[in-house]
Amino acid sequence: MKLFLPFWAFSMAALAASCEERFSKSGNPLTGTKYESSVTVPSLSVADAVGQLHGIAVQKKLDILTEDAANGSMLLEDRESMRHKPIPYVISVEGEGDAVAIQVMVKLNKGAIAKAEDAKKEICSILAQVKGGEEGKAAALQGAGAEGANGPRRVDAVMLSLELSRQTKDSAESIPLRFKDRAFVVSGRVKYVIKDGNVYRVAFDIPEPKDMFLKPGPLDPYFKTDISCLMAPSQAAWTIALRPGEKVRLAGKYSDFDQFKHVMWLEGCKPELL
Repeated sequence: MKLFLPFWAFSMAALAASCEERFSKSGNPLTGTKYESSVTVPSLSVADAVGQLHGIAVQKKLDILTEDAANGSMLLEDRESMRHKPIPYVISVEGEGDAVAIQVMVKLNKGAIAKAEDAKKEICSILAQVKGGEEGKAAALQGAGAEGANGPRRVDAVMLSLELSRQTKDSAESIPLRFKDRAFVVSGRVKYVIKDGNVYRVAFDIPEPKDMFLKPGPLDPYFKTDISCLMAPSQAAWTIALRPGEKVRLAGKYSDFDQFKHVMWLEGCKPELL
């Protein structure tokens, strides 16, 4: 009986290890839980792996916050919903000769709970779609050019403010990545109208947390985030006629965010009829 296997045997065993076998969980709900796994895909370059993962993310309706095909890194995100805060997917791809090793790590915020089996299924459903060889090259070419079909997000100004404040507390640096190029239709009441450069700016009326109908919980931030719309130049006359307290619905695109002043700006805003 042989007690030692040749090196190539260990390499083949590692190559054959499945996503499910490599899956692991660390941390806990008090500190934040991490779920991760990896696969090795033969006959594939780092750039082509990232190209495929781009397409997979779009197909799964995950936002691509950052992507670096040359260095094999991506940050994906499952958007915040009524059920959960934003969930980041940290992906790293490393070349191993003619193959690549792909690792996916899902990080949950403190207090968030998920079944390990569900996390395993989600991570492995992504990794199972990455192909090597000629099939992988073709999939990378198609995936790299995929674009998400995301329409404008319709949201109440106060609800958006609360969401931004929570996200600022968790990771302010993620907000510009999360909302870059995003379109919004925001409903609320006018706080004031002011000239801002060559256009007019409409600020939504956002109450202080202590004055809100639903008071913040012990883990919620005790600051508000203001939301302002830089109106399109063609809307000057309409904007000047607005009065404080008037209800409006404004369509615009994310422009900027200041984590210290606690304000987000939209630009090119135009009114939608109520």
